[in-house]
Amino acid sequence: MTTNAFAWLDERVPRGSLVRFSIAGGFNSVIFFLWWAFLLAAFSDADVRILWGLCWGTTGVFAHFVHRWFTFDDWKPVSWTLPTAVPVYIISLVGSSTSIGWLAETFPEDVRILGIVNLLAWGVIVWLMMRIWVFQYAAGQEQTPAPTEHVSPAHQEE
Repeated sequence: MTTNAFAWLDERVPRGSLVRFSIAGGFNSVIFFLWWAFLLAAFSDADVRILWGLCWGTTGVFAHFVHRWFTFDDWKPVSWTLPTAVPVYIISLVGSSTSIGWLAETFPEDVRILGIVNLLAWGVIVWLMMRIWVFQYAAGQEQTPAPTEHVSPAHQEE
């Protein structure tokens, strides 16, 4: 008998929802922010955009698999989600790095707090892009693989 450790959460917070994305995103964001804060302290003369982009890129790959496993589902194969997610990560990397650079130049004394704001704003943008383009979630629809795709071992009962 296979059990889903998150069945109780699935009933209360649906996969693909902003709340579920926020739970996983909070975990990913803490890792990102600690890494970024460390690099800001270690390389205080470096351009904040470069440090932000480095952290965004490295933690973005990790975040993809966290969201695939926890936020959305694995009904789409990695061969679809990862290449489809790359443009999302590139857009968000360039956009968030540009916006943190502007914020750092405009409000240099508040860069860490504004980094959190920037992270939250881009988190919502990424959620929308991941939900619509990458994992292709539609509200109220049951997510099932196309007939030519393999059903994941975790969902054999479907």
